[in-house]
Amino acid sequence: MDVRVRAVVMTRDDSSGGWVPLGGGGLSHVIICKGRSSEGRGRREYVIRGERLRDRAPVLECAIQKGLVYNKVNPIFHHWRVEERKFGLTFQSPADAISFERGLQSVLEKLDRGSDSPSSSTPEEGDTEDDGQASVSVSYRE
Repeated sequence: MDVRVRAVVMTRDDSSGGWVPLGGGGLSHVIICKGRSSEGRGRREYVIRGERLRDRAPVLECAIQKGLVYNKVNPIFHHWRVEERKFGLTFQSPADAISFERGLQSVLEKLDRGSDSPSSSTPEEGDTEDDGQASVSVSYRE
């Protein structure tokens, strides 16, 4: 159930009270996927990843956790909070925003139900998807 959209990845600048592009800005591929966490002893978890299109630089790596607060500000700007960090996406189209929101809501429902919990799943035979790329904490590069 991978979700892939195009968006500008943003973060909240509390000093100015506004949203600023992460990693120098520019359009990114943003995906929701299952990946392995380096700090989670090989456990798989759901992750939001952003990779800038122009140079493939990673700009967002955010583990999806229970309690994630998601807000739709308008049809093409949504944002969320994990612990004290705030991230936003300015989508290319309302359709991308809808696709991302549905994918994220599906993951959050699975985490709330405790079903398909990535921490208890075992990798399937030959599963090499995103091996060793995920992080258990939110991180970004500027």
